[in-house]
Amino acid sequence: MIKKIKFVTVFLVLFVLSNSLLASSPASGTFTATQSCEAFVSKNKRTNPGDVQLSIGQTYGIIEVNKVNDPSWYRLTVPDAQPHERWVAENCGQIDVKIGGGSSGNNKCNTAGLEDSYVLALSWQPAFCETSSGRSKPECQIDDKNAYQANNFALHGLWPNRQECGTKYGFCGEVKNNPGHFCDYPQLQLFTDVRKNLEQVMPSAAAGSCLQRHEWFKHGTCQTNLTIDEYFEVAVNMTRQFNASGIGYFMSRHIGETVTEAAFIARINCALGQDTHKSIELKCQGDNLVDVYIHLTDVPDNKADLETLMNRENRTFKSNCGGEFNVDPIGFAH
Repeated sequence: MIKKIKFVTVFLVLFVLSNSLLASSPASGTFTATQSCEAFVSKNKRTNPGDVQLSIGQTYGIIEVNKVNDPSWYRLTVPDAQPHERWVAENCGQIDVKIGGGSSGNNKCNTAGLEDSYVLALSWQPAFCETSSGRSKPECQIDDKNAYQANNFALHGLWPNRQECGTKYGFCGEVKNNPGHFCDYPQLQLFTDVRKNLEQVMPSAAAGSCLQRHEWFKHGTCQTNLTIDEYFEVAVNMTRQFNASGIGYFMSRHIGETVTEAAFIARINCALGQDTHKSIELKCQGDNLVDVYIHLTDVPDNKADLETLMNRENRTFKSNCGGEFNVDPIGFAH
């Protein structure tokens, strides 16, 4: 009788364990499509409302796997699909996954596709080059007064944000931390025209100090709506929109002068629409304006109008500049 009970107990334990290993499980990570595979609502019935297919090269957030050991199906968030949650076969892409439920807050802060807002970060390059962080960089040795960055804001980055993570939302792909030097990140494969346009508005990309690599691996990998080329196209486009609105001209007219925040706010609202200044955050070091952060409400795309994306709701203009700032000229102060 005892042997019989032991046998039944062992059988039940093995049964439970085998079922738990075969059961689906929550997961997090990224799935980068290498094939244009179908994305199913039900993998068993092969239902695919909208005939949705993955876009080759696009990265999607993983939310579930069909089994803990050696999963063959991954449930992804596909932004353009209805419903968004879709199952795809594992041979359709490159996978970086962590399997298991109860994700911690820290885990959520490096899981792609969980962003709730964006920031377009721009720099006044001459002032950045006066800082201890910038002075030794190769792009800061340029002193051509006709260079784009001498008369316009330069692109720092386009940052997907998650409110509960503060400034810690990042590194959502295969690279999990800063290697120490931007050029130690893996190389980026960009289309020639994308790279050319990026090099105009991001001096580091042109000078070879590799800021674009850091921006992609830290920030770009945390969104799942844009391929790497689309991500930089959008960032370049919005940088140009900001400058071409009249703000670049305003800054170039005041090079070497002190500008009041009130005058800058008036220019922003005139150029981009009423109350758009509420989405702006100014960052000064010393007397110089170094950075402008533009808070955006939604996922941008290459057709996005910057004004419509600027977040006016529940925001107020922020600045640490003390009411005025200098517009630094290109070249080092002596």
